[in-house]
Parts: sequence; C-alpha cells; structure tokens
Amino acid sequence: MKKFLVFLLVFVFAMCTVLSAAAPTSELGNEGKDLVKKVKIKNNLNKLREMSEKKNKEFTVEWNEKKGNPSYVVGSLSEKMVSTDAAAVAYLEENQGIFGLDLSNFKVEKSFTDELGTKHYRTTHVVDGIPVYGSEVVLHTDANGEVYAVNGYVESEVPVLKWSKEFKNNTKKAVEEAAVYVGLDKQFNQFASEPTVEKFIYNVNDQWQPVYLVTLHFANPNPASWKVFVNASTNKVVDGFNTVTNAATTGTGVGTKGQTRTLNLDLISGKYYMRDLTRKIETYNMNYSSNQNGLPGTLMYDTDNVFNSAVQAPAVDAQYYLAVTYDYFKNNHGRTSYNNAGATIKTSVHFGSNYNNAFWWNGFFVFGDGDGTQFSPLSGALDVVAHEYAHAVTQYTCNLEYRSQSGALNESMSDVFGYLVEGVASDWQLGEDVTTPNKAGDALRDMQNPTLYGQPAHMSNYMNMPETEAGDWGGVHYNSGIPNKAFYNIATAVNNNTYVGKVYYRALTTYLTAKSQFTDARNALLLAAKDLYGQGGTVYNAIANGFTAVGIGSSSSGLDIYEANDTRATAKGPLVSGTTYNAYIYSTKDVDYYYFDKSASGTITVSLTNLPGDYDVYLLNSSGTTLAKSENGGTTSESISYSGASGRYYVYVVGYNGANSTTQAYALRVTH
Repeated sequence: MKKFLVFLLVFVFAMCTVLSAAAPTSELGNEGKDLVKKVKIKNNLNKLREMSEKKNKEFTVEWNEKKGNPSYVVGSLSEKMVSTDAAAVAYLEENQGIFGLDLSNFKVEKSFTDELGTKHYRTTHVVDGIPVYGSEVVLHTDANGEVYAVNGYVESEVPVLKWSKEFKNNTKKAVEEAAVYVGLDKQFNQFASEPTVEKFIYNVNDQWQPVYLVTLHFANPNPASWKVFVNASTNKVVDGFNTVTNAATTGTGVGTKGQTRTLNLDLISGKYYMRDLTRKIETYNMNYSSNQNGLPGTLMYDTDNVFNSAVQAPAVDAQYYLAVTYDYFKNNHGRTSYNNAGATIKTSVHFGSNYNNAFWWNGFFVFGDGDGTQFSPLSGALDVVAHEYAHAVTQYTCNLEYRSQSGALNESMSDVFGYLVEGVASDWQLGEDVTTPNKAGDALRDMQNPTLYGQPAHMSNYMNMPETEAGDWGGVHYNSGIPNKAFYNIATAVNNNTYVGKVYYRALTTYLTAKSQFTDARNALLLAAKDLYGQGGTVYNAIANGFTAVGIGSSSSGLDIYEANDTRATAKGPLVSGTTYNAYIYSTKDVDYYYFDKSASGTITVSLTNLPGDYDVYLLNSSGTTLAKSENGGTTSESISYSGASGRYYVYVVGYNGANSTTQAYALRVTH
C-alpha cells in the first residue's frame, strides 16, 4: 500500500507539473494546491537531506499537520557558514520552500549565543514588509556557523498582496475602538501605560486581514493586559484576549506565620527599606487598593531591621521568595533578573480587599491577601511566587501566546519552574501553602495526578474551550494538566532535577515560539536534551516517553523523511555509527530497512529500544540473508552483537504479529 502511495505521489507530481503549466495554481482547487505545496516542500527537504547524508549526519523532520509544513528540521543544513543576522535572513529566504513559502521575507528579532557556543536567530515571517502574526522561524547554528536546526510555526497560506497599502486608518482610532471593546471609555488616562500599536497580517476565521494589534494595560476594574486586533481598513475589532497571567491557578496553602526569613535591606536616614540592592528586588505596599495609579504602592520600611508585624508578613514572604527564585535562575541558568538584563524586580502586596489572586502584569509582581477561606496571602507560597516569575521569563523569551495550547504551555512552564524552584522532589502539589487555609492537605493543582483538581492528564480528555474570558482563553488553566503530567513522567524517569531544569529552560528560551503547541514543546525539549545530554540517552528518552504517555507524539505522515524504506532497495542509510535513529512502524504492514557500510572486520552491535509494542530486529548481509536476530517478547528491548567482515549490511525492523504505533517512535542504534 505504501509503495502504491509513493507511486501515486510521483504521478501526482508529474500531473501537477502539467497542470501548473496549463493553468494558474488557483484553478487547481484546494486539494490540488495542497498536493503541489507538499511536493514542493518534499523536494526542498530532500535537498537538505542529501546534504546531511553526504556529511554522514542524521536528518529528521517533524510536521505541523495542521499547517501542512515542517515544524522542526534537524541535520547538517548548510554549506555556507551563517554567523550574522543578515546571513541568517539570506539563508531562510533561500530555503523558504521547506515551509511552503514563496516571495516571503524574514526579519531577525533577536539573536544570541548560548553557553554551548551555539547561536540562535529568532525571526519573524514578513510579507510586503508586514509581519505575519505568530509566524516565526528560529534558525540554529553550531559553533562553526553551520545550520543544524530550523524550527517554527509558519503560516504558509498568506496571500502575496500589497499589504502595506491596506493600513489606511490612524492608530489613535484603533486604540479608541480597542478601549471600547474591553469595556473602557476612550479617555487614555485610564491606562497604566501608553497603549502600543503594531501592524500585522492576521488570520480570523480563515480570512487574512491587515490589523493593528493594540496592547492595553489597565488595573480597574480588574488588572488586565489586553491584546486587541483592529482591522486596519474598517476599524472594526476582529479579535482580542487578555494576557494577564493568574496565579489563582497555582496558589495554595496555609500561610507562613512564624517563619523567620533573612532579608537584604536598604538603610536610609535611619529607616530600613525592603530593597535588596544585590538582586534589585523592591517590595511595596498597595494598602488594599487596586487603583492602577497607585502601583506599585509605597516601599515597605520599618524603623528597625525587624519586620515582624502582621501587615508586614506578606511582604517578607514576597521579598524572600523572589530572592530564592532570582537565585535559582541565576545560579542554574545564568539568568540575571526576569529579562536577563538586570531589570529591577518590583513586587506589590496587599493588593485589593480580600483579593484571591496573584499575577505578573506590566512590570509588576502583584499579590493579593486572599479572603482567608479560599486563599491566605498568596505571596506565602514559594511555588506561587516562582510561577509568576516564570511568566515574566516566558514573556521575555518565547512569549507564549496566552490562549489555547500555547497558553496552557505558558501556564505549565510556570508550574514546572514553580516546582523546580521550590526544590522538593516529592512535592508535586502546587500552591498548597496558601490554598484553603482551613482545610489541611488541599492544593490547587497536582502534577502527579492532575485529575485530583479537575484537570486532564491525557490528550484524550483535552477540552476545546472558547478563546474568551469565560472559556479561560481556550482552557489555559484546565489543559495545562496534560503537559504538567508529561513533566511529572519525565522528572521521575530522569530522577535528576538539575538535568530536567536545564532542558526545560533551554527549550523555553531557545526553541519555543509564541504559537508553539503541545507537540512543539515535545520537539523543543527533545532538541534541548539532544544539545545538552545527547540523543537517545536517559533524558532524551524520558522526554519522548513522558509525552507519549499523555498522548503527545509524532503522528504518521506521508512525507516522513525515512519513508519509503520498506525494502532493501529503498533502505535508509548509510547509518552513522553510534547515532540513534527514531522512527515509526506506522501500520500492520509497515516494515523498515536501513543499511550501513563496514570498513573493517569487527563487532557490530544493534540495539532497538523505546518499544511501543512487540518489535523485532534482524541483521542481514548484502544479499539479504539473515545473519543475526533479536525476537524478545512484548516491549522488551532488542539487541544484537555480531562479528562481521567489511562490507554492506542491512538492519530490518518489524512489528511482530502486526504491532505498530503512530505516536511512539522506536530508537535504533548501530555501532560498527
């Protein structure tokens, strides 16, 4: 069947060539255009694959099934070295066909070199000088300037038009319409900071539109940071969402009375101010007001260096826990403040009256006191404070969009770092120190068992919710249970939170983009693990298995770069000695062949691990005769050791009695 599909694809390609010569692409219909696009992408990918294989480097592709283009391409991807922003742009524009793009440009938003010596270029996809909202590509080069990975979330269906001419109205009108949309009047003095307006090409209900993206920060009647999309031609609001990140989803516990903390203070004219000059942390008192004009409030101080009154307790916790969090990111990841540029960390306590929330907003970490029933003061939990800090780190790195899957990832990443900063390996509860103070043992979320607090733990229970406030912006707090459970699986399998923390931080700051989905998080973490600890090792396999267990993994694709390798004639190779290859047995009839060339006599070892079913592996000689085999039952790993002469060999992988999986890849490793 798969051979028939390969033939059909070749036939369609030939027909598409004829059709495109005879008629405009627009006349081919959606299915025809999709086939032309897929063939074009495959041809472009094959050029990169051939380049990788000439250098004996593995080449892998992960697909964004929704967009019909790759989300990750990894291998030896360039002949010319890339070492500048301009060179990165030139490379992407030369190779934009791998994403199905045509006549597009790229703009480098940020580039940086990390501690491994690898360099990363975050770029925005641009059409006619206007950025396409959420369409980002990140280019990664090794220490020598060779491109080793390209990833992103790419919108390849944007019409090539004169978009710049569509921005006809002034930005002041867009701000006015955005204000009305969020329930404010048109008086700009309601805003906590000057509104910002940016131009984008934006997709609404499968229609591309020119929009002004208006960002509004305000505190009354509730703190909010709205993103409002206003059509640049009609001045009509077409979409909007609130990006304020709530910690009511992560705060729990009984308070911190009686706990003595060591604080760094600032002595000025006989008064001790709650200002940590080393870390640049300042703690303010909002005095139970929620008035935006009062933020951040009055700097906490005392006439002596003992802050021991009841009104000072939440401030002590906020100051102390922010210092712990700052130190975690600085000591483990080399990050200086949330923006990695030494920004002053300003936090406000006693926000509002009986306010059951905490949030990161417009440069401030803000904590309510709770109502004494649902919450005690929310600054009294280290994982809550660290959760909010991580939201700020996310904003200044990949800026995960706060709705649906990307928003749930935003929440999950904050939960992950809340757990890591708290540093208690066995404590999988979140916010247990401030939630329902009169009820022992209660928590807001549990990463080990998300279902305890009404969250899903598997994609089979994923909830498609409206991207509205009532719908929790697509279920960002509800669906975060799924990647949280994946993290639990990973952390317990690795059993070393230093390793896990480094992988999650690298994925967050290096590989994720604003529109990343759950499967993109899996791929980003795998790439980060490969960079830090090697492919196919404990950490790498724990990530693959951890996400597979919650229903997140690669799915079958007719454009799988290893297929069709169903015969010796189409075998994938040559395999690089010591390299791990991850691939799938997609169906009851699927089999996989690989080959390698041995230059001298010696031992050949073959290992087949991470098995989703009863898979077997065989070693064949150049004529196809079986030399050795491993046929263990169930999901037990397979291994072969064989002493052979120089020459060509084949490895054959098959599922016993039709065993297969479209979600979990097996891991094949050959040394020779």
